[in-house]
Amino acid sequence: MANRALIIANSVYDDDHFATLPAATADAAALAEVLGSPDIGDFEVETLVDVPQRPAMRALESFFTKAARDDLLLLHLSLHGWKDTRGRLHFIMLDTELDYLRSTAVPAEVLGDWMGASRSRRIVVLLDCCYSGAFPMNALRRDAGTPTVDVAEPFAGNGRVVLTASTALQYAYEGERDVRHSRAPAQPSVFTSAVVGGLRDGSADLDGDGFVSVEELYEYVHDQVRNRIAGQTPTLSVDNAQGTIYLARSPRHVDIDRLTEMRAAALDPQPWKRIGSLHLVEQLLGSVREPTREAARTSLLGLIADGDREVSRRARQLWHERGMGEVPTARAPRPAAPRPPVGGSGHGPVVGIDFGTTNSAIALFEGEDVRLIPNAEGALTTPSLVAITETGDILVGTPAKRQAIANPDYTIRSAKLKLGTDWSITRGTVRLTAEDVAQHILRRLREDAEAYVGGPVQGAVLTVPANFARDQRAALAQAADRAGIRALRIINEPTAAAMTYGLNRGEDALVLVFDLGGGTLDVSLIDVMDVGVVEVKATAGDNHLGGDDWDQRIVQYLLLRVWDQYGVGLGQNVEAMQRLQAAAEAAKIELSSASTTTITLPYLAASAGAPLHVEETLTRRQFEALTQDLLDSCRRPVERALRDAMIEQSELDRVILTGGATRMPAIGALMSRIMNGRQPYRGLIPEGIVTGAALQCGVLSGGLKDILLLDVCSASVGLEVSGAAMTKMIERNTTIPTKRSEVFVTGATNQTTMILHVLEGEGERPSENTSLAVLELTDLPRHAKGTPLVEVTFDIDANGILVVEAKELRVSGTPASAATFTGRTCSATVDRSTTARAADLVRSPRWQSLRGLVPGAKVPSDRPES
Repeated sequence: MANRALIIANSVYDDDHFATLPAATADAAALAEVLGSPDIGDFEVETLVDVPQRPAMRALESFFTKAARDDLLLLHLSLHGWKDTRGRLHFIMLDTELDYLRSTAVPAEVLGDWMGASRSRRIVVLLDCCYSGAFPMNALRRDAGTPTVDVAEPFAGNGRVVLTASTALQYAYEGERDVRHSRAPAQPSVFTSAVVGGLRDGSADLDGDGFVSVEELYEYVHDQVRNRIAGQTPTLSVDNAQGTIYLARSPRHVDIDRLTEMRAAALDPQPWKRIGSLHLVEQLLGSVREPTREAARTSLLGLIADGDREVSRRARQLWHERGMGEVPTARAPRPAAPRPPVGGSGHGPVVGIDFGTTNSAIALFEGEDVRLIPNAEGALTTPSLVAITETGDILVGTPAKRQAIANPDYTIRSAKLKLGTDWSITRGTVRLTAEDVAQHILRRLREDAEAYVGGPVQGAVLTVPANFARDQRAALAQAADRAGIRALRIINEPTAAAMTYGLNRGEDALVLVFDLGGGTLDVSLIDVMDVGVVEVKATAGDNHLGGDDWDQRIVQYLLLRVWDQYGVGLGQNVEAMQRLQAAAEAAKIELSSASTTTITLPYLAASAGAPLHVEETLTRRQFEALTQDLLDSCRRPVERALRDAMIEQSELDRVILTGGATRMPAIGALMSRIMNGRQPYRGLIPEGIVTGAALQCGVLSGGLKDILLLDVCSASVGLEVSGAAMTKMIERNTTIPTKRSEVFVTGATNQTTMILHVLEGEGERPSENTSLAVLELTDLPRHAKGTPLVEVTFDIDANGILVVEAKELRVSGTPASAATFTGRTCSATVDRSTTARAADLVRSPRWQSLRGLVPGAKVPSDRPES
């Protein structure tokens, strides 16, 4: 494992179109000195200054293609950039000619292909673009707005991190035009000098553990640049990098080498090496420095939660031998966190939680910023996996993922999509429902947050797909409550992403948020206003379409290839299917940055006593052909949202992509076509949703002022009335919270019971919609058919939870508009139990007789009835 860095700095250019950058050479020399220092970066550094295109291309290709899997690669580019007429980014070399850009510059997409083909899964790119003109000259008009460059797409892939000086290029071009720039031509770059300074004196070691991670460097540089240059904000794009990437050591810190060795050993895939890390953990637990002790304690907690039984046993033994008390984040759950009284001020922070299909994340609103909370393993996301072991133990997150292939039948995935259903799994004496699985994941997130802040959390804002049904939202709220989390608010995922996008932009924008996650697709049309209002105009989506479907197409392709070559069907081979699934996901990720990928699965199965090997090459073109119908399905929710809001495509200011599956180039191309050639915004991948949830925490706690979130209900709700029809009480895309009351007449003479069949959906007939609840109002006085006898109220709160209440009216000689209520009422909060009972009743033979007792038409609100 080696740390290797390549620095390319071009200060002069043969083509007069590109201004000289006299400080670029000095910037590169300063960065190379810091990265090469054995006490700081210990990188093998290669520096190219004022290099022509062909030597630069050879150096770049060699840098990426010769790297080993565990190598840490750092590429720093300090030079001009340019976008051609098709919006493709190029890096300008000494001999680049603007008239022959494609053949004399380094295309970003080619660089992205090399990165994608590299075996290294830890690649960090630093783009000092605050003085690069990455756009055509005519984009520099003062009335052109703030030009931006999207660096996420050409560099997307597995394990890629891109840190740029700014994607807002109003400071970029150093020409004769009157355009502001971030420095005088000969002054050091604000961005690179901040990087050098933070690494050189250890200032970027924000948590004091002796190491500078990419995230810490970004936060440090972000503050340095923002404080020096108003309006210029560095950006960070992380593409599926696993765990924390450490770039350097702090020269002010001791115990550096032992901490490095401990972290590497504790995360090693070999169990015996993880066991071996315990002696280092024990040594560092006795350090005189509190940050060192805390780092050792965190690693020990991760080993206690390890999926290997022996690793976990020895780690737990060390914990108890050291007299460290009860284990706070092991498999045994903590007691529920103290709950503040309803309506009271409460104590402790409020957190935002993105409960995802594939991964979940938790974030904290701190000061005026959002901080993602790492889990016990040090990662910023936790796999949404729960497993039941042979001994009846329950594993959550990373430990569950480690043993998934060996225990596929009892490793639960995608529990989010099972909420609100009858799904359950049993192994021995352990039985888990979807709500139980969600509870375990949410509890783990809560424990990580409490370990991070050093105390209990007050509550949480949770996110759900916009198309989540009422019973699914209620099931999530119930699971959160059982996990010791008070759900202060449940908001839609695209709405959370829009909050992240719109905060402090100071501009009005009509944006379409396209959120394609592992199992769901959500589309929301949102108006972001400069006065601090985020208003949802319309939502649409598909709860049965996500990135997993693209994975499944590759699995089907591989199964067909195995059948063609060996005549063996593997559909019932559980272990082989698990390996195929993992390989398919890896291939999909690889094809997001490379044009081809090779899928190699040796000893996948056995046939007639002989091993069965799989080695297939899949091109991006083939992959897109296999999934063309899935891509077509993505367009329909977009069209529906635009139609519901009565908005034309040309009126959109921005399309925002979020969700891991939107990294696929075909998704970006589809959205670009919808935007008539304009590129979608990818800056919210992957943490945009959890950041939005944390921002809403800031609104609720008062930390963010003058911010208002107006969400909508995603589906219409109403009642079945006589004549086998549905009358809608609250229409789809109505702003919530909302409350609506209507008076209904009796459907039969002398009717003493009224059945209220609550429905959700857009169909005209009850059978075309979903049954949410069945309420029965009994002992009604006898009246003639058509008497306005019952007032029904539908109340949807800010979380989308629906409460239905029915009251009998006293109608003798009194207009309904002035009626008083008797004591006869019935009400229900729609949740899993009400929908289950309603579904069972609607399927029963008794239902046909009860349907005669549903109400008649509602009384028109513009005229009173007797």
